[in-house]
Formats: sequence, structure tokens, C-alpha cells
Amino acid sequence: MINRLNRIDRTVTSILFWALLAGGLALRIALLFTNAFHVDSDNAIVFLIAKHISEGNITWFFWGQSYGGTLLEFVAGGAMLIFGAHFEVLSVVGVLFLVAVAVLVRSIATRAFDNRTTGNVAGTLFWFSGYWTMRVGVSEPGFYGPSLFLGLLTLWLALQPKDARLSALRWALLGLAAGLALWQSPMGAALAVPGVLIALARHRSWRHWLVGIAAALVGSLPWIINFTQNLSASVRPTGVSWNLSSLRSFVTIFTQVVPMAFSQLETVPRYTIGAIAIGLLVLAAVLAVRGFRQHNYWLGGLVASSLLVIAVIVIGSGILLRADSVRYSIFIMPALAIAVAWLVTRVPFTGIVCVLLAVASNLLQLQLLFPDLQSNTDQKYVVGDIKGLGDYLEENHITTAYGDYWIGYAVSAETNEEVTVASLSAPRRYTPYETAAATGTSATVIVLVDQQNDVLLQSAADLPVHTRAVVDGYAIYTFSQPFDAYSYQWNLY
Repeated sequence: MINRLNRIDRTVTSILFWALLAGGLALRIALLFTNAFHVDSDNAIVFLIAKHISEGNITWFFWGQSYGGTLLEFVAGGAMLIFGAHFEVLSVVGVLFLVAVAVLVRSIATRAFDNRTTGNVAGTLFWFSGYWTMRVGVSEPGFYGPSLFLGLLTLWLALQPKDARLSALRWALLGLAAGLALWQSPMGAALAVPGVLIALARHRSWRHWLVGIAAALVGSLPWIINFTQNLSASVRPTGVSWNLSSLRSFVTIFTQVVPMAFSQLETVPRYTIGAIAIGLLVLAAVLAVRGFRQHNYWLGGLVASSLLVIAVIVIGSGILLRADSVRYSIFIMPALAIAVAWLVTRVPFTGIVCVLLAVASNLLQLQLLFPDLQSNTDQKYVVGDIKGLGDYLEENHITTAYGDYWIGYAVSAETNEEVTVASLSAPRRYTPYETAAATGTSATVIVLVDQQNDVLLQSAADLPVHTRAVVDGYAIYTFSQPFDAYSYQWNLY
């Protein structure tokens, strides 16, 4: 009787996984055409890099950084050759990377517990782990999806097949995946390291090791070249310095970052959710220890990856992580999803209930965050009516300008670089925009009305002759002659 119930449970959860994977993909694509689709300056940079790659201008790293590989942009740039340079193309590519991650989570959980039902539930729980996880794919920061995919792929390859020696081809694929993960980001590398170590320990063959090392060197070659040229190539974002107070992030990642991922409203029982998240990781660690004793390395590798990636995020970010760093939670979602899946599939059909609750919770969160959800992307940019600003600049034949960080790349992306706007403040990511803005016979500066940079421009006595116009919440300064914009101390906005 129990076996029959388990078979039914396995069949139903399998159907649910594939149906909800397709449904979740359709939901994410639909959101691209609603007011839930948001684009900030970093997303705009990702789009611009992909556009440049589609035009043959190759970039190996996120602009202005010595880390953050552009695999996503290469794939999106290839797609843009077919479908054109559109944000939607980039977003679909980003979502497809997370589809692959969900399938990997399903496979890893299945292998870890030798239970397809647990795998089905784990994959579905990851896929429906909150709006903010969903948003990482829809509005990709640049390398999160590829980092997660390549890190988990390395682990999956290292532990396949369970009882046989890895072939030379599999070592090549494992090395390539690990190398690409290192190129993508320190988080990708952290996720990949346990898989590499497990493979080296379980399959001792110098010939195969050399194959894996060679493939890893090929995959990580852009990072190696960049590192040798610039020894500051590290895990730390541009302009951020590390300090001891940042260690508090080992706590806040559970009390603020992870709880925000599941928040239904602005106020959430964050300490409760944080305690649950820690408890799930502890549970996963206990299961991993038990698994190692039975020579089952799947869960141990996943837990080790999660702990390493947390350390990299905390130490590498150099800041105190708060709720606005919720995007980082995606890197520990696979371990949390698998731990929950193991718990709820101890009894037949409870996994089905958990999956349905997760889907309902995601839809409720989406409804609460966007109560007026509608098919309208006019205000997709986080700093106002960028489309209207771009139209104004083009109508007035302004093709180059300086602007606030959050304005510059958004305008450049929205106008498909018919107008290019160089960032006034650090991080100054793209020199060609700065060169173009400095070489004209006049100069234009765009800032948010009544913000710090606007106040600076209105009070500075040594500026060239200029006029000030206000358009849709933006102050547009037009100077009769070029000037050294970077001789002034600008703020972020």
C-alpha cells in the first residue's frame, strides 16, 4: 500500500514539476510586459554589453569591474542577432539560465536522497522561491544566473555517475564548467569548489586530472588574463573597502536578506524566517554528515557550496548586508529548497501540498507587491520617465551628455545609444561615453531635480555659462562650452 502511494506521489510531483516549470516560465515572460518589470542602471549596463557583443564589440567583464563575467551577455548578444536588441531578449535568456538551475536542483536532490519525489519538490520550491528570486532572472544583474548554473553543474558533473570512474570527457566538461564559473564571479567559483574537490578525491587519475585542469584553464582564461594584468581582480565591488563590521553580515544575511526574499509586505517576521533558514541549513549539514558516512557526497557538496558562497558574499561585498541585498539570497536557495523538500516528503502527498502552497505564496507576494499589476512598461526604469527623457534629448539633437549614475546607462540603453550619457559619479564604468561627452563643442549634464547634484550645479560659481531646463523631474543643464566635469565632487544623484 505504501509503495503504491509513493508511486502515485512520485508521478503527481513529476507532472507538477514540469507543468509548473513551464507555467513559471510563462509567468516570468508575461511579467516583462507589465509594471512589475523594473530596470535599474546595472540592468541597463548588462543590456548594453549584450548589445555591443552582438555588434562585435567583445567585453569579457561587467563594465568597470575586474570580476563579473559576461557569459549571459554573450548568449543574449547571440540571441539579439536574431531577435534584435531588446530588453525582453536579455530577460528571456536570464530566465532560461534559472530554468536550467531548477532542473539541476531537482537532479541533485533526487540523487542525494535516491528519491524522485524529493527531487521534484526541491526543484519546484526553488523555482517558486519568491518574487525576488524571480526578479533576478527577469532583471539580471549580469552574472547571477550563470554563476549559480555553472557552480551547480560542476557539482552535478563531479558526482555523475555515482559508482563509476569519471571519463575523460566528463572531466573536460567538469573542468570547463568550473573554469567558466570562476570567470563569471567569485560566487560561481565558491559553488564549484566542493564539486572539484570531491571529484579529485574520488577519482584519482593524473591523466584525467590534467584533462580537467586544461579545460578549467580554457574556461577561466579571461579571468586569468585579467588577474595577471590587474592584481586587484578580486571579489570586491569597485570602490568598496572591507572592514570588520562587515562580519555582522553573517547574521544579517539570515535576519534581513533571506527574510526579504519571502516577504509579503514591508514588515515581515524576519527573525522567525531567519531562524528557520539557519535551521534548514543545520538540518542539511546534519544530513550531509550522515551522507558522507554512507559515501553519499551529494548533499555534503551542496551544503559546502552554500557555506562557501555565504562567506564569499559577506567578505567580498565589503558592506553590511541588509534587505536591499536580497538578490544574494538566490545563491543559498538551492540548499534551502532541498532541505525543505526532504522534510515534507517524509509522508506521501505532503510534498504536493507544500508545492501548491509555495506557488500560492509566490502569487500572493506578487499581488501584494504590485496591487495594480497591469500591461504597462512605461515606468520600467527605477529613476522616472527615462523614455520621455530620451525622447526629449533626441528631439533636441543632444547625442552625448553627463548624468547621474542611475540616469546615464538607462538613457543610453533606452535610446539604443542614439544618446550616450557618461556617469558623473563613481563607479565610472565606460570610458568611451566619457570621451564622447568631453569632445563636443558644448556640454550637457542631466541630474535629478532638487537632489544633491542639482544643488551643487546651482550653487557652483565657476561653471561656464549655461541654461537649466526641467523635464519630467530631470534638471538638464546645457553649457555653451565643454568643461572638465570630473574636477567636481559629484554624488550618486
